[in-house]
Amino acid sequence: MTESASIQSIRHLAARAFCAAVAIPCLTMLPAWSQLPYERKPIEYSATAANDPVARLLTRLSTENQSLPNDQKYGYLPALLHELDVPVDSQTLVFSKTSLQRHLISPSNARAIYFNDETYIAWVPDGEVIELASIDPRLGTIFYTIAQGQKNTTGKLIRHNDRCLFCHGSSDTGRVPGLLMQSVYPNSDGNRVFPSRSIPTDPRGPLAGRWAGWYVTGTHAAQSHLGNLMLSSGDEVTTPEARGNGNITDLSPWLDVSKYMIPDSDLVALMVLQHQVSLHNRITDIHHKTLLHQSESTAIQDANDNPSSHPSENRESDEDAFVFDQLAERLVDGLLMVDAPLLSDQISGTSSFTETFQTRGPTDPQGRSLRQLDLRTRLFKYRCSYLIYSDAFDAIPDAVRKRAIRRLRMVLSEASPDAKYSSMSQAERTSILEILDATKPEFSH
Repeated sequence: MTESASIQSIRHLAARAFCAAVAIPCLTMLPAWSQLPYERKPIEYSATAANDPVARLLTRLSTENQSLPNDQKYGYLPALLHELDVPVDSQTLVFSKTSLQRHLISPSNARAIYFNDETYIAWVPDGEVIELASIDPRLGTIFYTIAQGQKNTTGKLIRHNDRCLFCHGSSDTGRVPGLLMQSVYPNSDGNRVFPSRSIPTDPRGPLAGRWAGWYVTGTHAAQSHLGNLMLSSGDEVTTPEARGNGNITDLSPWLDVSKYMIPDSDLVALMVLQHQVSLHNRITDIHHKTLLHQSESTAIQDANDNPSSHPSENRESDEDAFVFDQLAERLVDGLLMVDAPLLSDQISGTSSFTETFQTRGPTDPQGRSLRQLDLRTRLFKYRCSYLIYSDAFDAIPDAVRKRAIRRLRMVLSEASPDAKYSSMSQAERTSILEILDATKPEFSH
């Protein structure tokens, strides 16, 4: 028996008070009444063994009968960063009380987020657990914790399904197991200012509406953002000049930076994180919609004719083609960062993230890479996402992925593409085409 919509809504709102406002799990219970699409065949999220980087680490540790070393100051954090190849300089800091260990989080004890292309790690000084989110190519985001503290030294990584999906499988993630990165207006304790307001962060939105509740270190000239702000309940978000929260390069007035592995909450890392979180969720959504449509279409066709005469996997109706074309178009738009805002001034971070990030991707014979950053007029020099190299992209069913590749090549090759791609010059599109031809084998075939 299912609960009423009103009860579901109340429970959802109650859980939201403890949800992660960032790209890491919150551990609130998902009610048994929920039968969301990702729990149905052929996806079966909770019942399916994961194949993400953390799952593979778990398998290796178990097979080799090894355990993670426990650092006296940071617990299992250094070992996890090393084993999962997550760079320390990806650190960003969020101080709003919007996640699992909210009782520990404040402007003086911010939560640190570290990430690479596939894995996100969250750590709080003196925290009880480290939280991890990792991308399974088929299932989407998988959530884990590892207990910290002197009483919890076994180093056991635990996967969480229903406990995290109340928020991380909600409308905020497109009803797929996904990632969250939100802005909330906090006070000097890190609590939300009432009446509670949140600003959904979107890589298509301007900097001026980003990062409330986060620390931001870096320079951005006259451009503004909402980072580093602490408001009282009656305050309004004032003009950039009155805030005094921008172009901050030193966080020591707010917190003891020596507690963290580095003293930064890098502006460039935050921008890359925002792009990546959004596109990961889009890729998962497109993958799941493809699988569900294929399954439903096959069931309908098999019920209406003799499947032995033409195997169901080889059949594609006009409706199928329309759905797959639409999903492929949406995937291409995400890869090409359609509607991403332009910068009005140079931006710069304070850590080595900019340099580290640009060295981690494949390059073409001319030394060009989709990971190259611009930071003057836009985030990326070549506006096609590096996540095209990801296992998650490669795992999208052929019916959509191959269409997306054909559509992408068409957009990059046309002299006059659709208006939504008009911000990309022909020179930029040609460069992207050449980079993909040299670095993405499937694209060149």
